[in-house]
Amino acid sequence: MKQFVDPLLWFILLQLACLAVLRYRCWARMSRAWKSVWMLLFLSLLGLAALSTPFICHSLERSLSVAVNDQGTSAPTYIFVLGGGYIPGASLDQDVLTAESARRVLTAVNWRSGYPEAKLVFAGTSGKIKDRSGERMAQLMSQTAIYHGAPKSCLLLESRSRNTREHPVRALEIPGITPETPIGVVTSNWHMRRAQREFRRYFSSVRINSVAAGAYSISWRDLIPNSGSLQTSAIFLQEWVGCAWYNILKK
Repeated sequence: MKQFVDPLLWFILLQLACLAVLRYRCWARMSRAWKSVWMLLFLSLLGLAALSTPFICHSLERSLSVAVNDQGTSAPTYIFVLGGGYIPGASLDQDVLTAESARRVLTAVNWRSGYPEAKLVFAGTSGKIKDRSGERMAQLMSQTAIYHGAPKSCLLLESRSRNTREHPVRALEIPGITPETPIGVVTSNWHMRRAQREFRRYFSSVRINSVAAGAYSISWRDLIPNSGSLQTSAIFLQEWVGCAWYNILKK
């Protein structure tokens, strides 16, 4: 029943009903300009409805996925875990990582178990949120890694990089890291396209490990719009825009 009480679904249905009334009651009296406006609104609403369905959301995610191609065979000595945000609570002890950040940390901890000498580097600033410092996200990622068995001695925080382009630049500022240092990169699969491209601009040996996408099987529910899918689709669209923008900057 949850699918049928989502406010976005009812908004879309109400707007479609209004457009249908205008189409069948006022179409003959409309000028060509107003008919064009009606068509633009109708197509925009259909686009919004499509982006709000789990089916299109998963399709966008799959379109961003890339094959894992390691650059170099050396074991990584530093594994960079790219932050995916956190949610501040009423107090510090109520701050939690987003699901994306948590999955990236768990993937990195599991991957590092095959390279006991490697250090985990939690990268990305969270900016100033409430009274939190910019390294709050990296701190939460570190705490999560320790909780899941990573030794504290192997953890580093890199909380100055503000975006994907800055991650490898700031990485080279860490003592002991050079362009020849074998590194690993962990992020979500839909974000790996940009991440691996940027790291490979600065490092000669880059191994990657992306968070595996969850199992997906289509059902009739995947065709019903909901606000959660719209929010996630927006993230994937922004990622495609980011990829295009980085291509422009590279030129």
